[in-house]
Amino acid sequence: MDFELNGKEYRAGVIDARKQFHIVRRLAPIFGNMAAGGDTAVMLANAIGSLSDDDADYVLFGLLAVVKRKEDNGLGWSPVSNKTQMMYAEITMAEMLQLAFKSFEANMQDFFSVSRSVLSQANQTQSAE
Repeated sequence: MDFELNGKEYRAGVIDARKQFHIVRRLAPIFGNMAAGGDTAVMLANAIGSLSDDDADYVLFGLLAVVKRKEDNGLGWSPVSNKTQMMYAEITMAEMLQLAFKSFEANMQDFFSVSRSVLSQANQTQSAE
């Protein structure tokens, strides 16, 4: 997935299935809280705040590991992180989170489509019984 953020071109590559699983597994409490209803922003903030630093870093750098930025003058694409730190000092926290979200969107979209389908089928089965 190619996208632009603040005048720079980025590309979110593919995260392997096992890594996707571990990212979703660490984020599961967040999705569970959001599905329960209520103030989504508060629940999201509480859930993210409850992640250990190690889990937060695993998710963040797992998502950023496949994000690259297009270099000026035709020099190709460079990674935005080295799996433990950002490679561009000018990337703000808000931009970092947007990059991670784009990677999440590009890589986890199929999972959530399938999950919604499975949950919908389960609800229909329960209603029919």
